[in-house]
Amino acid sequence: MAISSAASAQEFLMDEEFRTYLPGENVVAEGTKGATAFIILSGAVRVLKQAKGREIPVATLGEGQVFGEMGLIEDRPRSATVRALSELKVRCIDREQFNELLRIKPAVLIPIMKSLFERIRQASDLLAENAIEENPGAAKLPATEVIMSGQTAEAQKILNQRRLLITKFPFLIGRESLDSESDVFYNNDLFIPETKPYIVSRNHLAIGNESGTIWVIDRGSAFGTIVNGREIGGQTGLFRAPLDQKQNQIIIGSVTSKFIFLLEIIPAQV
Repeated sequence: MAISSAASAQEFLMDEEFRTYLPGENVVAEGTKGATAFIILSGAVRVLKQAKGREIPVATLGEGQVFGEMGLIEDRPRSATVRALSELKVRCIDREQFNELLRIKPAVLIPIMKSLFERIRQASDLLAENAIEENPGAAKLPATEVIMSGQTAEAQKILNQRRLLITKFPFLIGRESLDSESDVFYNNDLFIPETKPYIVSRNHLAIGNESGTIWVIDRGSAFGTIVNGREIGGQTGLFRAPLDQKQNQIIIGSVTSKFIFLLEIIPAQV
């Protein structure tokens, strides 16, 4: 929905969705699909995770706080259940509304952006903390560049039958969309064209360089990536894998994917 005038912008704001919930009602349920974020206007919620057959409370949120924001950028199922503790009123914002509000009334989005930035900070801290412990036996092959080539005809077509030299990190890969320029949640260096049913997510994976070690990093994909035969992302609970060989294979999506690429590591000059 494009907004072309002040009048239509006002109509859009009037159409913003607000919902109310009674105590004990679920706003979102763990394992379900959803692409909406919620800002708490009044009341409180409890965030619960399933563990060993029972619900474990992990957080309590109140007025002004946000939940469900990862649904704006991920294609994964909801990671937790959120339940009203009291009479609850929330503002609901989906992906399309987010992009329109960013242009006409960005102040509304400040709570969501703060929450997203905090998620990023926590994820960065976690990666740094686990960098040494994760894959302790992986060989280190210091590198400064990566050459990407297609192993299948579909992958070769995406690269225009050429080998792509990657020198910018992280190098971001995701599904192509007609809205990729206007949607602030599309941020990719290489777009994968695909028709439904999709196996490549909007923001699928990144190729990162951490002190000369090249990693393939999941970005919230639904079906994950297979790196040298090892699955990451999707439902695996693993979010990155090192490229510990000179030539590596990545399959973007499930085992049936036609998007298969080779990544050749160029060792750093010492």
